[in-house]
Amino acid sequence: MTKVAIVGAGSLVFTRTIVSDLLQHEATADAEIHLVDIDAGRLDAAVRAVELVGSRLGRKLTPVASTECATGVGGCDYVVNSIQVGGKSATLIDFDLPEKYGVRQTIADTHGIGGISRALRTVPPVLEISRVVAEVAPDALILNYTNPMAMVVMALAAESGPRHVGLCHGTEHTIDTIASMLGIDRSEIAWQAAGINHMTWLLELSRHGVDLYEDLRALARSADLEHHEESVRLELLRRFGYFVSESSVHNAEYYAWFLRPGVPVPNGVRVREYLYRLDDLEREFTLEQSAADDGEVRPPEPPSDEYAPQVIAALEENRTYRFMGNVANEGAMVVNLPTNCCVEVPCFVDGRKIVPGVVGAIPEQCAALNRSAVNVQLLAVQGILTRNRDAIYQAALVDPLLSTQLTTDETVALVDELIDAHGNPAGL
Repeated sequence: MTKVAIVGAGSLVFTRTIVSDLLQHEATADAEIHLVDIDAGRLDAAVRAVELVGSRLGRKLTPVASTECATGVGGCDYVVNSIQVGGKSATLIDFDLPEKYGVRQTIADTHGIGGISRALRTVPPVLEISRVVAEVAPDALILNYTNPMAMVVMALAAESGPRHVGLCHGTEHTIDTIASMLGIDRSEIAWQAAGINHMTWLLELSRHGVDLYEDLRALARSADLEHHEESVRLELLRRFGYFVSESSVHNAEYYAWFLRPGVPVPNGVRVREYLYRLDDLEREFTLEQSAADDGEVRPPEPPSDEYAPQVIAALEENRTYRFMGNVANEGAMVVNLPTNCCVEVPCFVDGRKIVPGVVGAIPEQCAALNRSAVNVQLLAVQGILTRNRDAIYQAALVDPLLSTQLTTDETVALVDELIDAHGNPAGL
C-alpha cells in the first residue's frame, strides 16, 4: 500500500484536492494518507475534511494524523511539503517593513526582499523536515510546494538528503492565459518552456504545427497596455521577445521598472495582492471547516491538474508522465544558468525515477533576467546555510527592485529590521 504524507496539512483546500486526486487514480486509490501539521486545531479540521473526501468517493478513509513530523512521515513513500511558516502575521511583516522604506510589493514570496525574508524563516524548518524524512523514511520522495520554491530546492540539494522535486503550476496556468488571449483551445497548444520558478520562459508555442509566437507578439505590439490585465508580461514580451510564466501581478515586483516610486501601478496589478489572497484562503478554510463539522457529504470533485498526485500515480504505475519540475541545475539542464541554481524544466517520470530534461541554452536575454534573480537566491541560500548575515545583505543589495530604490545603508537596515521582526529564525 502506498503511503503519502502531507506536511502542512492544515491548508484544507490544498489537502482536500491532493487527497481527492490520489483516491481517483487507480494506482493510489487505496493509499494510506498521513497528515502532519504543528497546529492541532487545523490538523483536526484536515482529518475531518479528508474523511469527508473519502465519503464522497465511497471509501472509509482514516488518515494517520500527527503534530510530530517523525511520527507522521515515518515509513511513507512520498512526502508532500506545503508548509507556510508564520502565516499571515509573518507575511504582513514582509510587506509592511519594506513599505516603510518606500518599497512596494505584490506577492513577496519568491524573489526580492519578500522572497529573502520568507526563505530565512522557511528554509531551516524545511531542512529539518528533510532530515527527519532521511531518518524515518529514507526512500521517500519529497514533493515540495513551499515557497520560495527555488531557494528551498537549492537548500535541499545542498544538504544531499532525500530525493526531491519542486512542483508549481505557474507555467501550466500560463498556457491557459495564452490560449485565452489568442482565443484558441488550450489543448491544441504544443509548448516547451524553461527558466526558473515564477520566471520560466515559453520557448516554443505552436498549434497544429504552426508557430503561435507571431500572433502573440503581434498582440503584444498592438495591445493597449494601460488597460490590459497582462500589461507587465506583454511589455516583457515586447522588449525581450518571449512570454514568461506566472502572472503580471507576480512579475511586477521581479524587476526594477514596474513598481517605482511615483509611477502608477501597472494595470491588472495590485500592491499587497498576496494579503488579499490569504484572506480569501482563510474564508475557504472556514467554509471547509464548517462542512467538516457538519459532516456534509458533497458530490465528488473531478481530478484537478495538480502535479503531485499525477507524479505519484505515474511512479506507482511505472509509466511515463511529463511535468514542469524544479530541480538543481547540476546536470546543466539550462547551460547558460549557474549549475548550483534551481531551474524549472520539463521533467519526466521514467520507470521508478524522475529524469529532468536537458534544454540546452535558453535565449540569452531571458537567461540574463533569470540570472538577476538567481544572484539573489544563491547569496540568500549561502547566508542561511552558513549563518552569514553579510551574505543576506548582499542578496538584498543585488536585488533589482531594492537596488534601484534604496541606498546600501537603507538596504542593510531593512534586512536587519526584517530579521529582528521575525525573531532571527535562521540564527544569523
